[in-house]
Amino acid sequence: MRHALITGAAQRLGRAAALDLARAGWGIVVHYRDSGEAANALLAEIAKQGGHAVSVRADLNDKAERHALITHATQKAGAPIIALVNCAAMFEHDTIDTLTEEALERHIALNAFTPSLLAREFAEALPEGARGSVVNFLDFKLASPYPDHFSYTLSKYALAGATELLARALAPRVRVNAVAPGYVLSAPGQADADYQRLHADTPLNYGPTPEDVAHAVRFLLENAAVTGQTVFVDSGRRFRSYERDMGFM
Repeated sequence: MRHALITGAAQRLGRAAALDLARAGWGIVVHYRDSGEAANALLAEIAKQGGHAVSVRADLNDKAERHALITHATQKAGAPIIALVNCAAMFEHDTIDTLTEEALERHIALNAFTPSLLAREFAEALPEGARGSVVNFLDFKLASPYPDHFSYTLSKYALAGATELLARALAPRVRVNAVAPGYVLSAPGQADADYQRLHADTPLNYGPTPEDVAHAVRFLLENAAVTGQTVFVDSGRRFRSYERDMGFM
């Protein structure tokens, strides 16, 4: 069985990716920090559908816990990890008017620095002769930016650059790609009517689902001829310009 480690897998898009890969026969290592109850529920759901999953807790803001994650994931899986999905991220609102050094540093650390280090440690842990694959999570707004979430957006630009650098640096043993989801899930507290209206406001007249994003992740993990690429799963939303984030519209 092939095993994949997914950071931030207990909730939202990480959860969707875990379920999709498990259905395709992958063994899943569910990483979480504070969402232990959600992680356990995910393990139960994967087991119910006949899949195999284990969980591992780590605070990715803690240097020691971050450094130990690949080793712990391998131990919990009982087999080498041959795929890494960097989904965990920090998403706090700011603008250029409220930008602080501390906020930018925290976003860069978790959203760009940590995925890069995990990719390196993942490559170092691959057994001799094995090949691996990494998928990073970006954002459709990199192709059509608006000024909300200034620090978050800068950190995702950094990760986009790191994706191409890693694809070059870790070849030929490791392929590195990225998925850039569009407006997929509602914001906490958002009215359903507002979500449905904005979700369908795309050139295709419908928005992407978590399952659409998960399918793209699996494609990038399993297609042995693709590296250094970003797949936008946004129903074409990047072709439209916005002045504000969806949560403010």
